[in-house]
Amino acid sequence: MEKTKLEMEFIDEANKKFVLSIDEPKAELDSEEVRSAMDTILASNIFMSSTGELADVSEARIVYTSVSKFDI
Repeated sequence: MEKTKLEMEFIDEANKKFVLSIDEPKAELDSEEVRSAMDTILASNIFMSSTGELADVSEARIVYTSVSKFDI
């Protein structure tokens, strides 16, 4: 079974990384859609890290995790 996660990485006021993860994003996402979503998140100012408000976008990635269970 493979799981997919979108990770959007931001930089906060203290120059620390803040990662927002979305499980099972739509398969046909492109970089413009992700960048637009990240810009909207920054503009709406609805998330804060433990060290301050989000200040800038850093990067985004899709993470694939493959899980194989054992029959025990």
